[in-house]
Amino acid sequence: MDSQFRIQFMHLPQDTTKSLYMMVELDPADGLDSALEKFERQMIQNALRRNESSIEATAKELKLTRHAFLYRRKKLGL
Repeated sequence: MDSQFRIQFMHLPQDTTKSLYMMVELDPADGLDSALEKFERQMIQNALRRNESSIEATAKELKLTRHAFLYRRKKLGL
């Protein structure tokens, strides 16, 4: 049995310039907290890249308040 999980997430909104494709390799031995952190980190990094590091635009895309986005970014060391 393969000990690696693969998460694929595809979102294609009407504005395809904001489409995203994400793949995160996870080890089940890491546990749920670690897996969620990796997924969140990758999602935030991708959104920042798409929005040219704009805090306001990235928070809006992720459907977070500016404050909540900045908290998560700091928590993840991004």
